[in-house]
Amino acid sequence: MESGNAKTLLQVARPQVGQEIGKLIRGLLRLAGVRGVAPIAKIPRLLSIKFDPKLIQGETLVRFARRGWAGARLV
Repeated sequence: MESGNAKTLLQVARPQVGQEIGKLIRGLLRLAGVRGVAPIAKIPRLLSIKFDPKLIQGETLVRFARRGWAGARLV
């Protein structure tokens, strides 16, 4: 792993598809320090997130995701 990069999985409570999950992904990508967000094809409740831990913490990602979802947690 490169210096300044971290990767985590974010589990959302509801496996929504289409516009709702797209809206969450776009919102996460707008956060400073987030370098990439991709849904896991076989597990729709998981998003793979690449980020710079010097610019953003994992808990910030969770708080952002919880704003529009019933629940979210890092796994």
